Amino acid sequence: MNARIKPDHPDRTLIDEVFARIYRDDVYPALEHDPELGFQAKDETKDYLNKGMCPSCGKRSVFVKKKQPYQLKCNRMNNCGYEERTRDRYQHLFENLSERFPSTPENPTATADAYLTRARGFDTSKMKGWYTQGRRQMKPSGVWADTVRFSLCDGYWERIIDARAIAGNDGQKAGIKSGMRYTNAGWVPPGQTIEKHDRVYIVEGIFHAIALHLAGFKAIAAISCVNFPWDIVEENAAKFVTWVVAFDDDKAGRTYIRKHLKQLRSKQEIGWVALAGKLDWDDVYRDGKLDQAFIEDACYRGRLFTAESARKLAYLVYLRRPAGFYLVEFNNQLFSVRVNQAELTKALDDQKLEGNRDIFYGAARVEQVSNCVPDLDYLEKDVITGEQRYHFSFAFPDESRNCQAALSSGSIADPRGFVKGMLDFTPGGNFEGGARELAWLKAKWLNDEYRPVRTVRSLPFLGYDEDTGTYCFPDFGFNNGRELQVNSHGFIEVKGRGIKTALATVKFERGEEFDPSWFRDFVDVTGMNGLSALSWWTATLFVQQIASQQASFGFLELSGEPGSGKSMLLRFLWRLLGRENTEGIKPSGSGASAVGLLRSFAEVSNLPLVLIESDRTYIDAQGRTVTIQFTWDDVKPMFDYHAQLRVTGAKTTGNEKRVDLWRGALAIAQNASVTGDEATLSRIVHFHFTKDGHSLALKPKADRLKAMRAAQLGGYLRRCLSNEKAWLERYFEAFPRFERKLMDNPAISEMRIYQSHAQVLAAAYATQMFFPDWSNHDLDQLAAHIESRAIDRQQRCKSEDPTAAKFWQIYHYLNEDVVTTIDAEGEREEIRETLNHSIDKELIAINIEHFQQRCRMAGQEVIPDVQLRRALYSSTTHKFIEIRKARSRIEKRSLNLWFFSKRGGS
Repeated sequence: MNARIKPDHPDRTLIDEVFARIYRDDVYPALEHDPELGFQAKDETKDYLNKGMCPSCGKRSVFVKKKQPYQLKCNRMNNCGYEERTRDRYQHLFENLSERFPSTPENPTATADAYLTRARGFDTSKMKGWYTQGRRQMKPSGVWADTVRFSLCDGYWERIIDARAIAGNDGQKAGIKSGMRYTNAGWVPPGQTIEKHDRVYIVEGIFHAIALHLAGFKAIAAISCVNFPWDIVEENAAKFVTWVVAFDDDKAGRTYIRKHLKQLRSKQEIGWVALAGKLDWDDVYRDGKLDQAFIEDACYRGRLFTAESARKLAYLVYLRRPAGFYLVEFNNQLFSVRVNQAELTKALDDQKLEGNRDIFYGAARVEQVSNCVPDLDYLEKDVITGEQRYHFSFAFPDESRNCQAALSSGSIADPRGFVKGMLDFTPGGNFEGGARELAWLKAKWLNDEYRPVRTVRSLPFLGYDEDTGTYCFPDFGFNNGRELQVNSHGFIEVKGRGIKTALATVKFERGEEFDPSWFRDFVDVTGMNGLSALSWWTATLFVQQIASQQASFGFLELSGEPGSGKSMLLRFLWRLLGRENTEGIKPSGSGASAVGLLRSFAEVSNLPLVLIESDRTYIDAQGRTVTIQFTWDDVKPMFDYHAQLRVTGAKTTGNEKRVDLWRGALAIAQNASVTGDEATLSRIVHFHFTKDGHSLALKPKADRLKAMRAAQLGGYLRRCLSNEKAWLERYFEAFPRFERKLMDNPAISEMRIYQSHAQVLAAAYATQMFFPDWSNHDLDQLAAHIESRAIDRQQRCKSEDPTAAKFWQIYHYLNEDVVTTIDAEGEREEIRETLNHSIDKELIAINIEHFQQRCRMAGQEVIPDVQLRRALYSSTTHKFIEIRKARSRIEKRSLNLWFFSKRGGS
């Protein structure tokens, strides 16, 4: 017998009216004035708000009903599919109620009443005297918060009302009176009695019990799954009560359900199980679905859960869904069930199947087909290539073997591929079924209308995804300043959509809460160079937002002798982002291959990438010190927004291509300053480090900075990203002011130079808000320092490369030879060019091999060939024109010649 408090479902008219008023008076105005959605009056219809800006796909495609504004939806169902409950979007209208509904002497439970009605959907008129309004002190802050309080044993249980207060209480939502005990007891709805043959639902929470009680079912709250109301069970031992264990349908709840059920039956009590599924009992009640039909389904789920064998489970499944073939999961193993339905019908002979298990067993064959249960979690799709992988969870009887793995489409196409995939990616998982069993599984995974397959966007980089405005890291993410946690499947939920990074092995420490107390030590030790680097470094977290408006973002260069502090600074800056033991990548030699370097460039978005030790110094055969630098011409395009790194063919039958874009910011750290032409140098904001400021007095401060780990400092990244909007507003407000200041300096004429240096200054102004100790005087000093660096950069761009200057010095010394000529006109001296092969008198044509040979013959220094060729490209003494094969004026044959303008600098 299923005893009910009253025979019919309770009248929800009052609750429906309350919720209708909330949505009419609070939610609907919030929708109309939501700046992110931006519904426009001209697009409204009689029944809908239309053409709102979709938070997911960015199109004007969101609509919502006016009279029932419960759910926002995007009408691009195939391309987007965004859905969001307005209750979740405007949660503050339902939960943060202390200010809107404060208690008064006339109504001391006003806040609690509002919470129980709005957040829980309860009819408080039927709960008179059940609760009071209390106050609880939050643990870390000591602030007092309003609670709704229920008497329990010799004390009380209470739930914090406001979401803000819960956040200030380390996330703890509820608690009991200090020192009280409720072991073997429980909370019973006031006035509820237990009669003979009643069915009583034992749930975890008081709100769960209230929901069942108001829905007409008798209930007791055990307060936690660890506890069970044995005292109440013993008080009613002779009444033949059916005790239904209805704890939460999660891992902890299921574990203790088995324990309590076994103990109930050992006491000769009638014990059942009911599972509500993914929703809590009070959620089901609030949605108006907690009726007899739902209870019957919950009890059926409980019977499935407590089945003691695979055969029993197969029988229970057949009762609800008769079929000749199906699969069942028992003890985390997979079994196939084949039922001879003709034989079963004949054996039943007009009897009902319910209660005739043995007849079913005689007509059914149950066989194990897998030693684990594979379940499709989601489909991962690479946003660049479109390639797809299927992510599975594998549950084993031995939970220590449980795992997750990504399989290719080929791995689930046929049984052999599936067996191989399981053996390759699971600890001993095996599949012994055939095509029929796999087809049944695929229909469940891919065609389940109640749980459609989830598609998750996979990013082939770390950091910022422009399409969703989300920062995606292996363990956490940020969207519009709000931190998001990676779920158990490894991806982030962003407004109904899944997103993850494919580079899940890169470690980013989430770090402690940001503490700016290290700032003064940092400035004292690293000076204005360090403060400039910190500003640029912070701006890299927003580089796409910046470069999308300003078309480019400058490179950072840190140069200086060994031991001057470059490495210490870079390692500290990386720890601010949660990266430990990181400095940079050597772009050549033993550091990275050409392909590896390109992949490193493509793997960051709104993050810095640092190239270190790009200059290589060696002693040549003649004992001279030679320095060779990385070819900086290769990275010049990365100055521009979304520069193409490389284009490769996609693995398709068409002409599709994969284009890798540059989404990060480039820093260079090496001993010698970067050399190159004006186009390269003007893209760089350069800071040179020396040992001049080093002293014993600063050593303790430097040691403190070195001792701080990424776990301490990583909170800086979260502080920056949670203030994305405010930082960018300050940056774009300050940039025109600083750019104008640099443009007004007559010593700076190159556009790239004043823009790149103004970017660092604006970034400094924006970053200042994170540090209380960062004074305006510091900012003024920094502005003067960066302006001086901009002037130095302008002068450097106009000067000749040292190697090229040495070449032209030797060239002019060796090129001219005085020849005495005697003819009919008499004797005279003429100057003859011995290195210039050009026939055109306006040009200089050099053959490098000929030049090197003459140097050796004349005892001049022979400049290394690689170093010389790189330097001549950026020559300003004589402007480089081209390299081509041409007839030599000197040797009367064709040679490879480097052509320059004979007029200096022209």
